Amino acid sequence: MKKLMSLLGVCLCATSLLCANGTSEAAGGAAKDTGKKQYLTMAAVASSSGLFPYVVSIGKVISTYVPRYSITVSESGGNVDNTKRLRNGEVKIANCMSNVDYESYTGTGKSFAGKPFQDFRVLWYYEQSPIQILVGKDTGIKSIYDLDGKPFNPGGTGTAASVVIHTAFDALGIHPDYFEAGQADAADAYANRQIVGTVKTGPFPDSYVMQCNANRAADIINIAPEDMAKILKAVPSAKQSVVPSGAYQGIDHDATCITMFQGIQCDMSFSQQDGYEMFDAMWNAGKNIWQSAYPVGKDNDVPNMTLAAAGTPLQAGTVQWLVEHGYDVPAELIPAEYVAK
Repeated sequence: MKKLMSLLGVCLCATSLLCANGTSEAAGGAAKDTGKKQYLTMAAVASSSGLFPYVVSIGKVISTYVPRYSITVSESGGNVDNTKRLRNGEVKIANCMSNVDYESYTGTGKSFAGKPFQDFRVLWYYEQSPIQILVGKDTGIKSIYDLDGKPFNPGGTGTAASVVIHTAFDALGIHPDYFEAGQADAADAYANRQIVGTVKTGPFPDSYVMQCNANRAADIINIAPEDMAKILKAVPSAKQSVVPSGAYQGIDHDATCITMFQGIQCDMSFSQQDGYEMFDAMWNAGKNIWQSAYPVGKDNDVPNMTLAAAGTPLQAGTVQWLVEHGYDVPAELIPAEYVAK
């Protein structure tokens, strides 16, 4: 009888320890490591985009340095499409864009009006992406107002650029004859002179813009200050930047453009430890991987760019990494689940 009671005591004690350990890990936000590798698909951008190699390289960085995750990168229809898929639970991690993140979180803009969604976090922003409005030089178009009534592609269907262009042009009373199509079809239509111009978001020099320019001499439209002020009021998450003279062959003037920031978003299934390890891998051990794959952005200051671009809460692990490394993180970017270490 004494031996039986002793065995029961040992079993109860072991059970209590296991429960206590599980509770402690959950409360501390530690990674839920079941010892099983998780295979995830990361939604990227169109494969024709100069950003695609970056996202592929980040999938490799995470798979290599956070090996409990194995990332496969897939082409997507753009950042609006990515955000819809993440909201629907089709993907857990995806490329994103700052204005789409803001509109999804707040339930504003054409795509998400009245449907706020706050169950996502931004891991980081890695690139400033001007929305470049290019037109054929043979059209004689010099101003965005000259696009009124003309056949024009506002950006690939489902892309953030297309949403922004529609909103911006509506605010200015400009109504082109929109040619809605994917980027590849838009490039063909531009080369064949079916449309006067098209739109591409990306860091300059962008390979898509370069190809369009090679097929048909292009110009990039400069947005006047008074028009930019109206656009920024209509699209509060937007900023502005300049594509400098000489960025593309034959374009010899600065062009002020609407600008967004490209980033990586994830759903709420990732722990603070997950986010911390991913950010650290991106900025430290795996930095050379994405710098080699994406040389145009190899000197980008990702920590500072993340703080400058974010308009929604960051992933808790990102906040932890930034705080540990001396960055001042605004209160509005710190999520409720963040646990100070």
